[in-house]
Amino acid sequence: MLKNRTRKLTVLVIVGVIASAMTVQAAAPDTIKTRQDGLKEMGKAFKVMLDEMKAGKLSAETVKDTSAKITKTADAMANWFPEGSGPEAGVKTAAKPEIWTDRADFDSKREKFVEAAGKFAEIASAGDLTAVGGGVRGLGGACKGCHDKYRVKED
Repeated sequence: MLKNRTRKLTVLVIVGVIASAMTVQAAAPDTIKTRQDGLKEMGKAFKVMLDEMKAGKLSAETVKDTSAKITKTADAMANWFPEGSGPEAGVKTAAKPEIWTDRADFDSKREKFVEAAGKFAEIASAGDLTAVGGGVRGLGGACKGCHDKYRVKED
């Protein structure tokens, strides 16, 4: 009787693990799309701000809008890279497998981005347009830290 219960329990555990893995794999395309859409939205906002800077027409409103999008992205990124949402998901993604194999370093770099986003938010809320360049450099360095190691280079 005990053997039979043990077998049933073992089978239930195995079925549970497989079902859990299938759920993660099924959710991966949605997670990847959310991640890609969020990063693209942030990139577009950043480009608008940089274009205004280059043209000498930077507005405090643009800086605040960009800061809000960057902060939103920085906060959301903590949930955008779960196990199973890399190349193995079968969805085109620029996320390298090293994100998951070197998770501590990736998380550390993400935290540096969160810190840079926070500093940029302070600059944006102060309205000091002369300080924006320093904030942009900080954000650029934080982005580069991840992109260099954890993002597939575009051709």
